[in-house]
Parts: sequence; C-alpha cells; structure tokens
Amino acid sequence: MGYETKRIAAAISFWREEGLRRLPSFYIVVIYGPGMTTDEERLTVVNVVASTRVAEELDLPDIAIQLNCEYEPEQFPGVVYRVKDPKLAILMFRSGRAVCTGGKNEANIHTGISRMIDDLRAAGIETWDLDQVEIEVQNMVATYALHYPEDYDGKDKFTNEPQAGVPRKLNLNNLTFHLPFDKVEYEPEQFPGLIYRLDYPKVVCLIFGSGKMVITGARHKDEILEAVEIIKDELADLL
Repeated sequence: MGYETKRIAAAISFWREEGLRRLPSFYIVVIYGPGMTTDEERLTVVNVVASTRVAEELDLPDIAIQLNCEYEPEQFPGVVYRVKDPKLAILMFRSGRAVCTGGKNEANIHTGISRMIDDLRAAGIETWDLDQVEIEVQNMVATYALHYPEDYDGKDKFTNEPQAGVPRKLNLNNLTFHLPFDKVEYEPEQFPGLIYRLDYPKVVCLIFGSGKMVITGARHKDEILEAVEIIKDELADLL
C-alpha cells in the first residue's frame, strides 16, 4: 500500500475516534447533504484543523497539572487540551505552538484558542495576547458524493428509473484508464479506493466505487469546490 493510501486510511480512522493519541495530518471534513443542488450546498464542514503559536515556550508538565490535561510524553510530545463546546482538541507543544482540531468552522477554532489562552493565564502561565496570535488552517479533508447531473436524461438499466440527480456509482477499473496515468494509484487488493492527485489545486482525491470521494490537501473551501468541479468534468465523458 502506498504512503498516500496509508495516510488517507489513517485519516478516515481518525475521524471515527473521539480521542486523539497521536497527531495525524491536518484535516477538514466536508459531508454531502441530501436534496441539495449545488456543490456549495452539498458541502458541510465538520472538521477544521489549524495551527498557531501562543507563547515563546510552554511548560508542558505544569500545564498538564494546572489544567488537568492529557500528557504522556513517552507516547506523544504534546499536551492535549480539550474543549467541550465546541468540541475541540488542542495540542500544545513546548515550543509554544498549538494545533487545534475538531472545529466546524474557523470561528470554532478562534473560540477554542481563546478559551485555552484564558485558562493558561488564569493558571498563571504566560502567553501572548490573543490579538498577537496568528491562526492558520493547515490542511482540509472533505468528503463528497458524486451525483448524476440534474439535466441527465439517462435511465437505470435495471429499473429504468431516471438517474438525473441521483447518486452515481463508478467503475474504478475504467476510471483508472480514463484519468491521467501518472496521477492515479489503484490497488484494490490492498485498499478499495482509487487515489487521484491533482496538480492544481494541489489536493489528493480518494474515490470509491460508491461515488463517494475524500479530498485532502486543501487549505480553503474554494480549493475543495474547484477540485470537485475538475473531477466532475473528468467524469463527464464516462456518462
């Protein structure tokens, strides 16, 4: 199994876990909503991960005690600070850097970082002022379900039902030959998804036979939407 396959598979497992024991890549997840017509409406952000720096240096053992945080340095070199609402996990490192994951949007991230700084200061731990802290989205992961175009006039060969606007299944073997050969990785005996790497936007798409896609590597929602449009255009010839 290639490195990218393993990384995305690990990401999928990560989404399903409540806890965070190790830091995977930075993710945003976007999920398709039924009954919607545009790509923008079909995208729902469910996880935003961003990085920041809140101090020159942090005393992790002291923070773990003062704020009752998870800290197992033999397993992971950071303190895990959790926010219940919105549900976030923020990893703090000795360098003063922090990584926040679990937000539904950037406002959630800012809320979590603000609460963390407030709690640190209340415990007598020195940090920078919030207005000095720069927060940057590092990566996004999205899921998207491909559908037939609303104006598609084809019918299901078994039921004869119109297929316009319904979920679209894919033959990944055929898709392997249709997409640029040097951008595709497909090893069905090891992993059920086809990996397609786009140069611009620079994202990686994991495509399944069900028509579901996982998109990773974007830093902005616009890049996710652009990647979706590119893939839909690539698949148009296969209708």
